[in-house]
Amino acid sequence: MNYQELLQSPLIPPKVFTLAKKASTLSVPVFIQGEQGTNKELIAKIIHYTGDWKNYKFHKLDCKVLKGNNSFGKELLIFFEEIDYGRAPATLYLKEVTALGHQDQSMLLELIENGIFRERGEKRIIRNIRYISSSSENVMDKLNQGNFLKDLYYKLNTIYIHIPPLRERIEEISNIANFFLKEHSKKLKLRKIGISDGVLKLFQSYWWPGNLKELEFLILRGIIFSENENLNEKDLLKGAEENSPFLSFIKNVHKSGKEFFKISNTVERDPQNFSKFLIELVHRIKNPLVSIKTFTQLLKDKFDDEDFRRYFYKIVTEDIAKVDEVMDSLLNYVKINTPVEKKDTIHSILDDVIKRYEVQFEKKRIKVLKRYEKNLPETIVHDEHLRYILNSLIQYALPLIPSNGGIGFITRSFNAHKEKDDDKEIQKKEKAYIKIAIIFTGYKKQIEPYETLLGIPSIEGNKAMDFELRFVKEIIQQNYGELDFFIDHKKNHTYISLKIPIERRRVISYPSTNR
Repeated sequence: MNYQELLQSPLIPPKVFTLAKKASTLSVPVFIQGEQGTNKELIAKIIHYTGDWKNYKFHKLDCKVLKGNNSFGKELLIFFEEIDYGRAPATLYLKEVTALGHQDQSMLLELIENGIFRERGEKRIIRNIRYISSSSENVMDKLNQGNFLKDLYYKLNTIYIHIPPLRERIEEISNIANFFLKEHSKKLKLRKIGISDGVLKLFQSYWWPGNLKELEFLILRGIIFSENENLNEKDLLKGAEENSPFLSFIKNVHKSGKEFFKISNTVERDPQNFSKFLIELVHRIKNPLVSIKTFTQLLKDKFDDEDFRRYFYKIVTEDIAKVDEVMDSLLNYVKINTPVEKKDTIHSILDDVIKRYEVQFEKKRIKVLKRYEKNLPETIVHDEHLRYILNSLIQYALPLIPSNGGIGFITRSFNAHKEKDDDKEIQKKEKAYIKIAIIFTGYKKQIEPYETLLGIPSIEGNKAMDFELRFVKEIIQQNYGELDFFIDHKKNHTYISLKIPIERRRVISYPSTNR
């Protein structure tokens, strides 16, 4: 594949061409943003293979599929071993980087900032890595919700490339479609054909949820089924899936009796997509304002008339400020009307709390094991209560774990039947709970009862429960949960189990407006 030719092909928007060409001459991190199907990976390969790094390795990691069981760390290790830990330079392409969990994000941040990769407690220095990352998600939303580390985003974002969706490239669609037509005809060794004007009008009117990938697929299938000089509507529909968005679009066109729909109609059908559309619109207006303001500051010194210069600068900056304020208001309105569903909160809090004690764990060479249930439900326990509970339990466990010991964290959800005797009839009520088990090596040895020293009788009850854990137990009980504590002297293990109620309702939050 000739990436130099692809760089100059209609597939690459003019603005992207300039940035990709610049990025290919540098070794700084590049962040590529764009919807699904906009060919972000192709841009990453073009940057690598048209620049100074073209003779080195290009390695892709799909972060969306690398979740849990330290999959991301394992894949990084395989890659680092292949390049001898950086003795051979390489480009690391992190596809859908915003899908990484908090722990993997922290690992990546340390790698980029300090060149340090931790492998089974051992530090390794990694050098000569060039980072290119991409995301199809709204990164600003992820940052505002605390689901992606701001420091990591800034480290990855030295050069930012936004790939516009195909629906914003209406004037380019004809050239792009003909490019695909020519390339696939050549590969399949088929006769040369064209594209009918009717098909091009449909292409220019369609919403393109699958972007370039969807257009390429339609062209390829059309070439295979076409028996005419030009691709027509029937060629595109042959072999189409029943639920194909493009097929639905064609049906709606014929049903309405119109030649084509307006693109805006498809936006209004889905409120969530409309919110995304508004947010994107705000950022598209605000970004040029920054450039205009900067240019105005430079331009004002070019005027000889000092009074006119001051007046010009005052009017322009005031108008920019007004537009900027309106855009902020619109953005805040969209945010406050776009709820975000809370997901995987317990695991996020647990990972954050564990991370606070990483240094202490490493000093004592304590192994940390985690076995999390996938898609764990939310709990009625408030986030800060849960953070206090988990933090207190690790603080309690840490001094008791010997060097080279271990600590494990297990989560699962379950239903419990509770029997009630109501008017002599037994009724079973099913309640849903989450269990968080913490198991660690070692236990707290009990001191001699103080009544043997002072002659004062000891207080009965809670004998097995240490004083430090009683505050935790009280918080859990306030939240209708239970705490169990058990020491296995034979195995030299301590078991602490939390049972907390599941929140049955859908839990949502609203992004901060920062005002």
